[in-house]
Amino acid sequence: MSYWFVSKGQKKNIQAIHLHVSPCFFAEAIDLAGLQVDMALRKFQSYFRMPGEAQKIERLMEAFAQRYCYCNPDQIKSFKNPDTIFLLAFAIIMLNTDLHNRSIKQERKMKLEDFVKNLRGIDDGEDVDKDLLMGIYDRIRAQEFRHGVDHVTQVLKVEQTIVGKRPFSTLALPHRRLVCYCRLYEVHDPNKKEKIGLHQREVFLFNDFLLVTKIFSKKKTGITYSYKTSFSLSGMQVFLYETSHYHFGIRLTSSIDSKVLITFNSRNDHDRQKFVEDLKEAILESNGMEQLRIEEELHRHSTTHNTIDRHYATDDTRVLMYELMKPSDPAVNRLSAPECGGLKKLPLSNSLTDLCEVMRDRSMNQMLNDHDDPWVRQASGGSAGVNSSGDSFATQTSQTSLLSSKGPSSSSLVSGNLIGIRSRGGKLSSSSLGQALPEGTEV
Repeated sequence: MSYWFVSKGQKKNIQAIHLHVSPCFFAEAIDLAGLQVDMALRKFQSYFRMPGEAQKIERLMEAFAQRYCYCNPDQIKSFKNPDTIFLLAFAIIMLNTDLHNRSIKQERKMKLEDFVKNLRGIDDGEDVDKDLLMGIYDRIRAQEFRHGVDHVTQVLKVEQTIVGKRPFSTLALPHRRLVCYCRLYEVHDPNKKEKIGLHQREVFLFNDFLLVTKIFSKKKTGITYSYKTSFSLSGMQVFLYETSHYHFGIRLTSSIDSKVLITFNSRNDHDRQKFVEDLKEAILESNGMEQLRIEEELHRHSTTHNTIDRHYATDDTRVLMYELMKPSDPAVNRLSAPECGGLKKLPLSNSLTDLCEVMRDRSMNQMLNDHDDPWVRQASGGSAGVNSSGDSFATQTSQTSLLSSKGPSSSSLVSGNLIGIRSRGGKLSSSSLGQALPEGTEV
């Protein structure tokens, strides 16, 4: 194959290899043992698309020479200098270009004598064996060096044969490769017999994509196809069926909703088995790639959309604060004031002073209505409030006078006796309040 995959998963053609990337890394995977120099070079360059720049060709030939010397230590002994392999390989590339370049006229192409003459004295001043050079020249002239066909080029050739409207802008993608081509027959109703070959389909199976086409035209220059439909292999299921009319049926369904995507019939069992095997393998690969893609997306989303600042990610206080600030009920805003109908619609109506005044007035009115004892009104004359259940309670305005009062029970007065003293009915009583006050206490 012509393309190698390097760091970060990016496809790199050998033409785009930067100078800091050593081609020796790729050459180590190629076995060149037991081959003549030109045959080894033919195998070596079949894995690459040979660049046109002399500097890049030179680097590739250096990698080839090192690999060839490593794989053929016995043949290297016939040369005085191992660097001769590098010079010979570079000369072979130039010979191949000269002999098979259509822009060069036949009478101007390199002859055998010119090839031998150009290589005089390259082996530390000595000439290379003439029989070796003649064999190289004859093999290169008989068969041109050709690089291997990569998977992107194969998909691109299929794309060029499809005419008419199609839902995709391009079919050739770096990750996509052609798995197989098969001729099947589309079946609309498995229980209804139709004419043989009526719905002939040319099916192209890729490693992530199923393309169904129909022959558009046949010419000497080639065959063109018209687009019919296509399906993603992710989540696809394959079933075999047989009816009285179709003996080699194939049904493709979706694993999400079990919907039938398309139904085929094959010409024979061999074609069906071969297509189904390739299809199942491609589906497994597509599902695996889709799972990896989802995991990568989730990981990227979790790292880039973190709601808590990474600087405080390990701070327990910050995490606790964040949890407390999240509203348990979206309809409730914990920072808003309670509903108070008596608030004036003024710019300062949300102030704590206005809020306390409204709550005090409402509580005072309720207490005055419930109790006629003037002592109770005097005791609760500071301020008043209403708890969540609607019961009134008294709070003392002048805390200084309470804390400075004489007697051992001043603290208990503040904490329990005055605030929230109620009778069994839930209302404040003058008798219970009078009993709770110690003698000599100022109110």
